[in-house]
Amino acid sequence: MGKEKAIPIFAMVVLVIGITSTLYVNAIEKNNNISDNKLLINGFEYSFEDLSNNIETVSIVTDDGERIGIPLEKIITFSDVNCPACNEYKFIASDPYQQIISWNDVKTGILTYNEEYNLRVYFPNLPHSFWVHNLIEIEVNLL
Repeated sequence: MGKEKAIPIFAMVVLVIGITSTLYVNAIEKNNNISDNKLLINGFEYSFEDLSNNIETVSIVTDDGERIGIPLEKIITFSDVNCPACNEYKFIASDPYQQIISWNDVKTGILTYNEEYNLRVYFPNLPHSFWVHNLIEIEVNLL
């Protein structure tokens, strides 16, 4: 194959890679839009935007630094869970990693959003394995 044929083929391959990369990046950006982040709590869907507009954020200190987010205790109250202290809470990620948290620990936690982890919970008094990211659901289970 001569140079005359190789150069146009190489240029087409580069164009296809560029177009594919652009489409992929745009698809990722659309999936990480803050208004698209929905959270199912006790069977009802809430957007992070709705929660942050209705509940004041707080700051907590963890062993990983200061974090700002929406208090989980107020989110549970906002979502009309009956007798919050009578339940345990299963935090379910999209992959589907999950952790079960007691009410006493939920009261210390916050919900945050960032592009890397989407919805994420922090519990300053629990190990990092309880800090579920890519959170999609908080399941409420009666004790």
